[in-house]
Amino acid sequence: MKPTAQLYPSFEAVLSAQQRFFERIIARYFKGEQQKDVFQDFCVHLHTLYLQKFTSSSHLFDSKAWLRTVLVNFCISQLRKEKAQKNSVWNQTTVVVNLVAESDTINESELQALYEAALGCVSKKEALVLKLKFEYKCTAKEIEHKLGIQHVDVLLARIKDKIRKKMGRINLEF
Repeated sequence: MKPTAQLYPSFEAVLSAQQRFFERIIARYFKGEQQKDVFQDFCVHLHTLYLQKFTSSSHLFDSKAWLRTVLVNFCISQLRKEKAQKNSVWNQTTVVVNLVAESDTINESELQALYEAALGCVSKKEALVLKLKFEYKCTAKEIEHKLGIQHVDVLLARIKDKIRKKMGRINLEF
């Protein structure tokens, strides 16, 4: 028996009935213009699911719980893709930084780029320690007092080792 319009809801009907529901969930994960893009991508994804599951599981499209699960999983997948792209960009810039670092002379802008890359490959707390030490010229005692960290010199040595391991043969002479 072929599906008819009376037995199964059309895709447009499902989409128009649930649009605000979809937009609210997307707003939890994305901001601004990105929400519209994700909504459009989700509509395409939902349409492919609708075509694939229409005959076998059409009742799923009446279930808000199932639609919510599909949307949340889609949003999480989109966030993972964005993170992977950011990591890909990070890896590409790291290669450039490594090439710059291996040259004999480093000018001020290249040194600043290396420093920013080094801050990017450590945690926020470790980056803050580095900034306090090298940008603001705080002593170990001052850092210990401001951040409540003991053994600041040991922490700095560990951060430097971490940067060297992640960025290759770079010596920023901290």
